[in-house]
Amino acid sequence: MALADPVYACYEDCTPCEATVKSIAVGEITYATGGIGLCEANLMREMAKDYPLDLVFIQKLSNHEEFLADVKVQIEDRRRHLLLDVVTEGPYLFLKLPTGKYLIIAESNGVMKQQWVSVSSGKRQQVVFWWPILEIPD
Repeated sequence: MALADPVYACYEDCTPCEATVKSIAVGEITYATGGIGLCEANLMREMAKDYPLDLVFIQKLSNHEEFLADVKVQIEDRRRHLLLDVVTEGPYLFLKLPTGKYLIIAESNGVMKQQWVSVSSGKRQQVVFWWPILEIPD
């Protein structure tokens, strides 16, 4: 793994050291993950424009939603070759992938979700993965 781009830092309503997110390159894929806390969430939203694919991980029960971190994510090409295997550091995973079709496999608390996505030049898309909330927090 190597740093792919400069480190992003958020200055709005935060001190610069409160939120930093690194872009990481693995083969032809560059990704960034995070979004814990207001400063880092704002920073991730600012970074989104630089990534053609953003994944969001949420738990939901009726009108109650919670963002998820520590989601295991694997990305496979159309031949089902594993290209990336990461654990998210927040509810967002932003990706730069070559043009093509990919299987996104996301697992949280032993429950796996899958979604095929097509990545094409100049097109941004967001894929949201939802899991049921097993317990309503107090």
